[in-house]
Amino acid sequence: MKNILFMNFFNRQKADTAALSASPKMADFEVFKGLTVLIVDDSRTQLYAMEKILNAAGILTITAENGKQGILMARHKRPDFILMDIVMPEINGFQATRYLSRHDDTAHIPIIIISGSNQESDKAWGLKLGARDFMHKPVNKDELFTKLGLLMNERVQAERAKHAS
Repeated sequence: MKNILFMNFFNRQKADTAALSASPKMADFEVFKGLTVLIVDDSRTQLYAMEKILNAAGILTITAENGKQGILMARHKRPDFILMDIVMPEINGFQATRYLSRHDDTAHIPIIIISGSNQESDKAWGLKLGARDFMHKPVNKDELFTKLGLLMNERVQAERAKHAS
């Protein structure tokens, strides 16, 4: 089912990747319908805000309030994407990202770190631990959908290459 969603996404997009970097319009949100995103953040306000943005685009959301819950939810629900805060109790976002990106059952799930910090070292560290991208809070909706679209396109390309072999 997930492969069908990614193939549908690819077929709906222009071959030109530059088209994905443009600000999405409401019609473009059709490509996100049926996807699932796990949001991991200890702030209920942030969880609510992210859910509202994603749900408006037809994306199903799952939430976790710390890294430990995030790991458990990712392993149990297998979302299409994970949005991960850094500073959280129990297991922080860096630790959770490292764990998820190194285990076979979750390594394929793209993680975008979302942080209130403007430290370039946080971005570098997150990417080194396995995150696929990094965003600053407050999240810009257009930037978020652009990043999700680009990551979806990468997965479609990987699936096509895998099936072509």
